[in-house]
Amino acid sequence: MGCGMWMDGRNRNYHTYQAHHQFTRIHCTMVRRRDILLLLASANLANSQGNIPPQAKPDEPLGNVLHQVLDSNKDTKVTMAEVSQQLSILDLLFSQGAAGEAGKVDEKNRANKEMLEGLKFIAPTLFKLLDSNSDEKLTKKELEYVTKFEKSLMKGGGMRDLLRDVFGVLDTDKDDKLSADELFSASQSDKVISDVTVLFHKLFPLRDTAAELEVFVKTTIESIGGKGAIDKESIIKGMKWIDEDEDGQITRQEVGKAYNSAGKQFMSISKTIKVMGPLFAMMGGSGGMGGAGGPGGFKMDL
Repeated sequence: MGCGMWMDGRNRNYHTYQAHHQFTRIHCTMVRRRDILLLLASANLANSQGNIPPQAKPDEPLGNVLHQVLDSNKDTKVTMAEVSQQLSILDLLFSQGAAGEAGKVDEKNRANKEMLEGLKFIAPTLFKLLDSNSDEKLTKKELEYVTKFEKSLMKGGGMRDLLRDVFGVLDTDKDDKLSADELFSASQSDKVISDVTVLFHKLFPLRDTAAELEVFVKTTIESIGGKGAIDKESIIKGMKWIDEDEDGQITRQEVGKAYNSAGKQFMSISKTIKVMGPLFAMMGGSGGMGGAGGPGGFKMDL
């Protein structure tokens, strides 16, 4: 019996009809989930092989695509609940891709999944950062900063210069290395936080003034326990993924290498999202997943 058909219960027992109808509804939901996952997996595979579907627009601004994808109820604004919902779908997609046999595509999906886990963790803070008017909803205009961030990663986009300047602010003894002591002192210094915020605001004016953005930064720090929540031990632990030679210090070259790696992963995820965007839009958010809704070149060195 097709998913769109109803049983004729006129000559059947009512309870039998109800049980069969419930089974049919559950079965159809499972079929929709399976079909959607197959579509997403196919789009991801096509992307990894360079075979981009005709309806996809890889040159479409990332912010526009995210607005289309995340706005599941199509009210032109995106809530944090909608963001969490779609991140869960992406998580499922990358989990499926990383579960296969070892290979290039699988390794890329594993790396993407690791970055996605980090994104899920910081998503609430990023949402508040983008929400310039604090109405707990993101408009298409506010999401334009995601496009600006993507462009900043490309040659001449500004991110390389921003990181170089921030490194200079943190490197108080000017030896071209960052120690745990320097990073800890920076985390406790209002002046350093202010100087870094000013640099960030020049590239990403997410508030009208750098002073307003600084207030947001300090409020965020307080919300996670204040400056006292950041200790030297946690800084040393955080340095390990950048400190390639494990000498307890971070050089400009190590920062550049880690940045290049993370940036390439971001661009890979961005490309995948752009390819899958039309499919997510067809899903209409969570409908197909059993929810309540309806159905460039990259080279940087510090």
